[in-house]
Amino acid sequence: MRPFIVGAFIFLLQAVSYASTEAVMPIGALPKNSSVKLQAVKEGTRFITPQYEGNSGFLKDVDQNSLYQVTDISGTEDTSDNADLQALAKSSNLVVQKSDLGTNSATCSSGDGTTNCTLTSDVPAYKTGSFNLIDWFLNLFGLGSKPKSLVTPSTGTEVAEADAMAAAMTEKIDSTNRLLNSRSTTANCDEKKFPEVIQNNKTLNCGLKQALEALKKNKDKVNQDKFIFNDFSDGGVMGKMWILNADGSLANVVDKNPLWVSRGEGGFGNGRGSLKTPNGAIMTKAYSPPRGGNIRDGIELLGLEPENKDIHSRGVLLHGWDPYTPTQGCLGVAGSLDTVRHGRSKLGTPPPYLDQLKQGFLKEGGTMIYNFTPSKVKSCQ
Repeated sequence: MRPFIVGAFIFLLQAVSYASTEAVMPIGALPKNSSVKLQAVKEGTRFITPQYEGNSGFLKDVDQNSLYQVTDISGTEDTSDNADLQALAKSSNLVVQKSDLGTNSATCSSGDGTTNCTLTSDVPAYKTGSFNLIDWFLNLFGLGSKPKSLVTPSTGTEVAEADAMAAAMTEKIDSTNRLLNSRSTTANCDEKKFPEVIQNNKTLNCGLKQALEALKKNKDKVNQDKFIFNDFSDGGVMGKMWILNADGSLANVVDKNPLWVSRGEGGFGNGRGSLKTPNGAIMTKAYSPPRGGNIRDGIELLGLEPENKDIHSRGVLLHGWDPYTPTQGCLGVAGSLDTVRHGRSKLGTPPPYLDQLKQGFLKEGGTMIYNFTPSKVKSCQ
């Protein structure tokens, strides 16, 4: 116990030097085809990633010359995810890594201290903000204040940035629902409750209908009235994980909807050793850590279709991961589960989305996940 006390004392003495430090954490991605304005980050600002670095120190410094501050985003869809990015840009709390803006991901030009880029692929984006070193340290030992979900209402007189973004998201959802409910009653009874971005996209609309049919077909196995719809329709490494109610409407389960989700490096399909993420309908088992294998805190999955019946024996899981890199056939969602050890995260500790899900929505098992992949898209054409 004595070494811990001495170490803790030395650590807390360092807190003063981090008083004005900015933490850098993954928040999402600037979407493909959007236009962004960038500038150098504020001089003299110290950036860190809130990761335990073992023998190399408690925290890792980030070279400010490796970052651009995002000052404006245009050409994005009107979604809550993009609304969050816009809010962070306006509050000077959004950065990207210069190394992510290569010729294969962006076309850029510079002048008068500003860099303008048109993105040709999704580019990882990072949130910056004040960092509570003491709480971070105590959390390593299960102590200290835990992060609150963004859906938790603010009780203070000042509106925090996270609460403001959550309020904007809620307002957007409410206004969308009011719009959908006001439409002609002759509209399809399922479609009118779909999220607007899915409702207005012919392919995604078809995919969600596939998922709803799968939910009905497997009602004797699935015991949750909410389900997950993973949009992997473009076949990329990153997809969007929507958490929806049984009527196709948005479910208020976690503070972001949709989330980013990663697929396997082998693409989509089945077969032992293929490193492929399964197509179609699968189901979660009850969260029961620790489990065996190289990832000890993942959620086991069962296949619900003939072509994906082998996924449990293959060891396909839902687990924490850097959502900008492929898994080994699993589904990866931002969260602390094995992310630092197995993921190849570039900056910071991912938001605890999967940690919130595993302790709530996914805890008891029986949740259907529908992977809408390129092979499933073909049946829509």
